[in-house]
Amino acid sequence: MNLLTKSLLLAASLSVAAATCTPVVAHPQASPAAEEGRMQRGPMARERLARAARTHPQLAVALDLRRLEMLYRKQGDEAAVVAMYQDLLKRTEHPKLRAFAERRLQHAERVAHPEQAIAELRARIDQKLAQLR
Repeated sequence: MNLLTKSLLLAASLSVAAATCTPVVAHPQASPAAEEGRMQRGPMARERLARAARTHPQLAVALDLRRLEMLYRKQGDEAAVVAMYQDLLKRTEHPKLRAFAERRLQHAERVAHPEQAIAELRARIDQKLAQLR
């Protein structure tokens, strides 16, 4: 083989190798939600969620509670949101549902008193920055 043929073969193999190593992006305009790893909305995602809700009744309860919460918030009834989650804490001993209700109550508290939440967050940031030094 002459030098020209060897050079052409080397160039062709390098271009093929470079093409196979380059990641192929299926959707160049991927949404930020996809990049963060959150579940995408669509028929397949809805079906997965419905299947999980049928398998895990506590998930079905949590989904219905969130839907109710959104309706109450749309009406501007923050007190109903708090009452709903406090009622859930009284009615269930399921650890996941109790943890869910406690997180949502904490969120409702932050929404109801944003000044206090801001002060707490600033104090937490200052504390963590002091740890970094």
